[in-house]
Amino acid sequence: MIFSKKTDATNLIAVYVFFAFSFFSAIYCGHTRVNNLFHISAIFFLLTLATRPEFRQAWLGRRAALIGIASAAYFLAYYSASNFWGGTPEDALSALTHSAYILIYLGLLVSVLDSPRRNLLLCAVIAGITLLCLYLTWRDYHEIYTLRETSAANPGPRNVIDLAGYAALGIILSLMVFRETQQKKVLLTIPLLFAFMVLTQSRGPLIALMVALVLTTHYRALNKKSAMLIVAMMIFTAGMVLWSSIGEMLITRFAELYQQSFVRMSIWRHSLALVEQAPFFGYGFDRELTFTNYTGELIHTTHSLYLGALLKGGLVGFCLFIALLTFGARLAVVHLKAGRRLEAALYLFMLIFYCSQGMFVIANPAEFWYLFWFPLAVVFAQPTSNAR
Repeated sequence: MIFSKKTDATNLIAVYVFFAFSFFSAIYCGHTRVNNLFHISAIFFLLTLATRPEFRQAWLGRRAALIGIASAAYFLAYYSASNFWGGTPEDALSALTHSAYILIYLGLLVSVLDSPRRNLLLCAVIAGITLLCLYLTWRDYHEIYTLRETSAANPGPRNVIDLAGYAALGIILSLMVFRETQQKKVLLTIPLLFAFMVLTQSRGPLIALMVALVLTTHYRALNKKSAMLIVAMMIFTAGMVLWSSIGEMLITRFAELYQQSFVRMSIWRHSLALVEQAPFFGYGFDRELTFTNYTGELIHTTHSLYLGALLKGGLVGFCLFIALLTFGARLAVVHLKAGRRLEAALYLFMLIFYCSQGMFVIANPAEFWYLFWFPLAVVFAQPTSNAR
């Protein structure tokens, strides 16, 4: 009995320290003290797994999650090993360590998302993202509005596109919590987060969010009241955007989309030209771009996670990456059929978002832990009977 109480205590410590990590890491991206919370949670999670038979038994019953985490492990192990042929063998151990952290992170997420404390975790993430967006709106409004940059006072991701991705994540999670609790106050975060997305003038996250929500919303799930509310909100939002200076700038950004697509295309062509020279195993984990495009800008990133995976790992690594994403997509369809459309929307958002953003997703806690690994864990967690 005493042993049982101790194992229960280790699980509670793992869960609630993980809540703290989820909240603070949404604000303080990659800070060492916040990362220490993850290390503490990971230790107690592994202790629970080692000392609590019923906890292990529950994990053995999560077949989809186990297959998903195994797929992630193959992907992570391959790219960690790519340091050896990429000319940086000294970095292989660091990459393996980061990979182990990511696998434990997935395990922690699935454990909590499959438990009654699911909404507490989602609320912790929502609260952290909302506070970060409010702080940056107050502190860096001018820099974001005019330069699309943040100041040194920003504790979160530096790139405004990633910040807009955070806000989109917060919107979808808010809708999830509302679906499961029917607490209307959680919806108050949505206009704040959407306004921040507009402030960043980031087209990619806005497009990804809208497409993901539209494609996963079934017309039969909308009653007359819901449809009218959505139409009213769209009209109100469109009016606010059209009549504001930020809206004018955002419209200008969308008008420039065609012209700026050629910049991305030049980067992608250069990336593919490099891939042709090392097609099977790629250039290794630490490879980045170093070229000047036709606009005179020095380019270091592929501006596409998919091309980044292909450049670093070649066709072998890319196939492992696509296998992981394909399995996640299959589970997203399972969620969709079970009525958990927002889980599918979150996963689809991630897939679209990273078409034109990012370079890679293996490192210590960073923005992609939320924007890439978190959506994967959400679909790894099984649909429950209270799906709507």
